[in-house]
Amino acid sequence: MKQTTPLRFNYEFSRVYKRGRYLTGTFVVVHFLKRRQAGGNNRLGVTASRQVQGSVRRNRLKRLIRESYRLQEEKLATGFDLIITGRQTEPMPTFAQIDQELGRILRRAGVYRKPEDGFGEKTCSPER
Repeated sequence: MKQTTPLRFNYEFSRVYKRGRYLTGTFVVVHFLKRRQAGGNNRLGVTASRQVQGSVRRNRLKRLIRESYRLQEEKLATGFDLIITGRQTEPMPTFAQIDQELGRILRRAGVYRKPEDGFGEKTCSPER
C-alpha cells in the first residue's frame, strides 16, 4: 500500500473508536475519522472480530480486506484514519463480496475522492 501507513498503537485505535464514526455492512465494519491536518497519508488498521472462529479464518479474512483496500487505495481521499473490521458470517465471504461491500461503505463514508480532484479523468491521451 503506497499511500497508507498502518495504525499500530492502542491509543490510535482508541481515538478512532471514540471520536470517529462508523458504518456497518454484512461482512465488514468501517470506523473512520478525518484528521485535522488534511493531506498526507491515510492510516489503516485491519482487524477481525473474535467471533470469527479459528486463526486461519481470521487471518484469511484480514488478507482479503487488505487486498480489497489496496485495489481501491488510489481512489480514496487522504487525511483519514480507517479501521476495517471483518465480521463473522457463515459461509466465509468471497473476495468479490468483500470488495463490493467495502467500496460501497467507503463511498457512503465520504472517503472517496471527488471528481474535481482529478479522480476519474483520463490522464493520458489515446495513441490511436
